[in-house]
Amino acid sequence: MKTIIFSHGDKGGVGKSVVAALLVDMALQRFGRASLIEGDAKTPDVFARYQDDPQVVKKMISLNLAGDAATAVGGLAEWLENENPDEHLVTIVNLPANAGETLDGLVDLIIPVCTDLGYDVAACYSLGKGAEASLSLQQSLDNGLLSKIHESRRMIIIPEFAGTRDSFNYTNKAVAEKFLYEKTVLPKLAPVPTADVIFRSPGAFSTMAKRKPEGFGVFQAHTLKRWLKDCFVALDPVFPEPPALHDDMVDGERRPYE
Repeated sequence: MKTIIFSHGDKGGVGKSVVAALLVDMALQRFGRASLIEGDAKTPDVFARYQDDPQVVKKMISLNLAGDAATAVGGLAEWLENENPDEHLVTIVNLPANAGETLDGLVDLIIPVCTDLGYDVAACYSLGKGAEASLSLQQSLDNGLLSKIHESRRMIIIPEFAGTRDSFNYTNKAVAEKFLYEKTVLPKLAPVPTADVIFRSPGAFSTMAKRKPEGFGVFQAHTLKRWLKDCFVALDPVFPEPPALHDDMVDGERRPYE
């Protein structure tokens, strides 16, 4: 079965794009190819990261059309049905900030469409720290996108770069106990100068670790490898397992990351 994973979170700066980029990277490592729908037309950083990777099929679809959510969802459905290659078993959707305001009202359409097209649907929700972020999460779990996804296929992510788990408002609210979902912490990439180099460099993180870009030293390479391993473990619960390693991976190099 094919899998579609939405990288969600109603605020900017909570790590949605990093999560999406990591999920694409995981698909490349496990399946040799991936599909990416970049829903943030204003800051298409994940699209730009994989722009030159021939194993990533990419599509820019604006998914935050205020007042015209049906057009956004229709564009997504049309591309999945008619253009997304069947051999691409994992599709990542990077949702823009405030996507919930546009898409949650059509969740009863989005999920059945994906299911009828043969997709297992999963979602990662990256949290902000404040009370407003907790409210947005609860709304999504009550009647938004997360409400229509099985509890084992929806994951709440604490971005460690923003603070410790206890510093997030949601951990002190009833939402933390009322709903069932996977929980994880996205590790912080440190030190800051190393993180800046890594996030500025284009391409898959795993490829960067193996084929060091200019200015990349041994320390940066090992820091990136350690961070990637921890991130892949954190995201693994919502990620599909490949039936077998594919013989047609790029030069035989893309394999489950170790």
